[in-house]
Amino acid sequence: MAKNTATERLKKLDPNFQSKTSKSSLKWIDAFDKRVALRGLGWLPENRRKKNFRRLPDRAAKPLSEGVQSLSHCPSSVFLSFFTDSPDISVRMTVGDLGQMDHMPATGMSGAELYFRDGPHWYTAAVAKASLTELEFTRSLLEGAPRERREYRLYLPLYKKLDQLAIGIAPGSLIEPAPADTKPVFFYGTSITQGGCANTAGSDFVSNLGRRLDTEVINFGFSGNGKGEPEIARLISELDLEILVLDYVANVDAALLRRTLPEFVAIFRAKHPTTPIVLISNVPYDQTLWNARTRADLEGKRDVMMAFYLAAKEAGDTNLHFIDGHGLLPIGASGMYVDGVHPTSGGFSVIAERLAPQIARILLWARRKS
Repeated sequence: MAKNTATERLKKLDPNFQSKTSKSSLKWIDAFDKRVALRGLGWLPENRRKKNFRRLPDRAAKPLSEGVQSLSHCPSSVFLSFFTDSPDISVRMTVGDLGQMDHMPATGMSGAELYFRDGPHWYTAAVAKASLTELEFTRSLLEGAPRERREYRLYLPLYKKLDQLAIGIAPGSLIEPAPADTKPVFFYGTSITQGGCANTAGSDFVSNLGRRLDTEVINFGFSGNGKGEPEIARLISELDLEILVLDYVANVDAALLRRTLPEFVAIFRAKHPTTPIVLISNVPYDQTLWNARTRADLEGKRDVMMAFYLAAKEAGDTNLHFIDGHGLLPIGASGMYVDGVHPTSGGFSVIAERLAPQIARILLWARRKS
């Protein structure tokens, strides 16, 4: 493939635009090695057997739409969790194709992002830039860091099939998996849930929320294809969850929401009568400021969800909760969206910041009841 000469000239003018390659002396550890913990996959034993990063177990894929089957190969909000004292950390990745979207940065769609913990807080350490010309690429994340034991999370691509991944550390360094102390919080939803269009792999709102709540999250966002199918409800019901968050309203109209939501909740409730379920209505789009039809559509779907919530509460489901998506993002604010619908990392950060205390409160209530 011919190189973009303008891009190559820019890299020569400014070295900060160049991707850092790794040292040759590193020790490489596969993502499925037991010395690291792979989080965010609900059916991890099946992933380990097949050595794939698919969010959906292969056995459950057949009845589902082609869109869900395809998108399930994107490891959204999946991360490697580990301790190491290595001064150098690199990542080696093999992705399924070189396609890119015209409104989502390749760093979020196809790259990886490393975070480290300092006390109760998580901080970005480095981003692995995706290659636009090669399926397999290696990137240096840290070089010359203090040799001290730290906890890291390496987030995987949000919108790209990942075939292989390994991390490289300096020879003689310790590495061990970080434990998971809580049951996961499960999100089912849309392209916004999946992470479109975050700037980096760990800055979608689901991953962001996981760090804020210090918990594992499982992301079942399927771009344009989260439609409340009963097959998905039965699949999720196999898992023991801390909370189930339903955020699929943007992919359905009011009639389909009215039909699918009661059945979806009933299927899950049959196996998990007391697990908290959180219903989130549509976040506002920029065009709700001027498009009356869009505004009426979003408000109509919110009314359907609120009516179901109130009826279920009246019927005795005290573990059902409603969060109004209209309050999660400021309409028309600069830098919140890339296209008036899908948030940037800045928009996702606002969503996570506003969701975190509400989800934390529900977690606290649920733990006190148990």
